[in-house]
Amino acid sequence: MSEERKIKQRRAKVAKRANVTSDIQPMALEPAWNYFITAKIGEGIRDRTRDDYSNTWRYFTGWLDEENYSVKFVHELTTDICRNYIHYLTVEAPRYKGHKYIQNDHGKGLSSATINMRIRALKVAFNFWYKEEFVRKNPMDNIRCQKIDEDKIESFTDEQIEALLGACDQRTYVGFRDYVYQWTLLDSAMRINELLSIRPEDIDLKTRTITLEARFNKNRRARIIPLSSETLKLLLELIDENKAHFPQAEKVFLSCYGEEVSDTQMNKRLKYYGDITGVGKQIRTTAHTWRHTAARNYILNGGDPYTLMRLLGHSSINMTRRYVQMTADDVRIKHDQFTPVKKFRTKLR
Repeated sequence: MSEERKIKQRRAKVAKRANVTSDIQPMALEPAWNYFITAKIGEGIRDRTRDDYSNTWRYFTGWLDEENYSVKFVHELTTDICRNYIHYLTVEAPRYKGHKYIQNDHGKGLSSATINMRIRALKVAFNFWYKEEFVRKNPMDNIRCQKIDEDKIESFTDEQIEALLGACDQRTYVGFRDYVYQWTLLDSAMRINELLSIRPEDIDLKTRTITLEARFNKNRRARIIPLSSETLKLLLELIDENKAHFPQAEKVFLSCYGEEVSDTQMNKRLKYYGDITGVGKQIRTTAHTWRHTAARNYILNGGDPYTLMRLLGHSSINMTRRYVQMTADDVRIKHDQFTPVKKFRTKLR
């Protein structure tokens, strides 16, 4: 009987210890956010990541004001509030709200990719505040990202590639720059910001490679990009043009005034070629489509997926697989080339 009492006492003591919760430090919304973003900048997050976090918080707090939530401290934000916000983004949020150029009504409900980006940003923020003891519990813990259908990622056909390259007026500086830009995208499969970051000294003439610094790469790893002799020749010609007109310029791809060009500017140029050729009516004419086109053609020409993974700068073969999506004609042609029954046809006949 005495032994039974001892067991119960031990259980009671453990249960009491498990229910103890430390007091939290009340932190108002804006100071809490500033504390979070300052810490993340100290951890070395990218500028784009910082902007994504800040935009997410601005949208979220703006919605709280519109819905008249009387929330002053971060610990007052509950899972119900967060779920209501996700529901609003999915069903009621106007598309392109506050966009600089798009003013017309484009319907309601944001894409799952956009919603998931905001969910992840809020999860990171609340997890940080939980560790800093600003909240007792992360209200985003039980909120999952939305499931996204894996759509087919299209790439240019050979005819579309020829049309886009042929539309560049190489008699002008801008036209020649755009031709070299698209050609290099096709040869290297680089991301748009990676290609725009290169300087003449990044190009090694002997090895025909471009060295991409880690700070410009998405995964923060330095990468060596091999080039064809045709691409190297075009890049050197463009560099000579730059030296003649803009001797102080540091980058390879410049504006007609010798300034560095942004990814937005270059994607506008690609869209322009899509519009004048009609290719843009069939497929998006962006740098990302060129990247997918390069990956697909690399495999069709006999390249192996693991080397392609290194070229693309992916850390997982699963991501590379998404880039290499074959058309029905691609599959049929490869099947005709490599079907196992070919070696048995003569014997059977």
